[in-house]
Amino acid sequence: MDREQLHKLIEEVTGEVGLRLERKQGGRRRCGERVVLLPAPAAFPRELQECLLRRYSGGWTTVDLTGGGDLPPEQLDRQHLQELVSQAEVVALAAPPIALLREIAAGEDGSDLAYLVIRAILWGKKVELLLDFDPPKFRRNSFLGQVAEAVDTLRSMEVEVVNYRLSRPRQALMDLVTEEAVREAARTRERALWCEKGAIITPSARDAIRELGVEIRYEKE
Repeated sequence: MDREQLHKLIEEVTGEVGLRLERKQGGRRRCGERVVLLPAPAAFPRELQECLLRRYSGGWTTVDLTGGGDLPPEQLDRQHLQELVSQAEVVALAAPPIALLREIAAGEDGSDLAYLVIRAILWGKKVELLLDFDPPKFRRNSFLGQVAEAVDTLRSMEVEVVNYRLSRPRQALMDLVTEEAVREAARTRERALWCEKGAIITPSARDAIRELGVEIRYEKE
């Protein structure tokens, strides 16, 4: 094996190790750039995790005010969290209680999470609302109407609303990955391709994956 072949082998091994570590760690590199506020454990944790991997493949920090997450308890006070949010590019509120949605929409910042989201909006951050349901369309004087009104108000503040359970259709899964598909994925925000288990990846596609840093992700059973 000559020197050029040895360098190529080292690059391949390094790239594969990096991809596996990123998957194992939940994609948390450059975590400070994206902050995910989690008021309580998600009802659909697998779907939420997959959504976060697709949207924030470069990494994120989870702030779970009920305990857990990526921050130690001593950093869950308002001062530390405000500093974290102030430095973030994206602030996402995941699966919030309806009362919290209404609180934010009304501009009431008494609770820590409402305070952080409202500040993120005022600071011009990219704010995203990750729901586990589609906003109701029935708008008469009812509970559903109040939910719809709160979501509409947040949208008017340029908050992006996403149903994380439906954010990726199953028909998007690929069974053949070509170099062209990898280069197209490199131009997208996610920089990732979702594939069927056992999908075929062509040799030129593998070279492009290493060159462009595109991630291959597989549908879970």
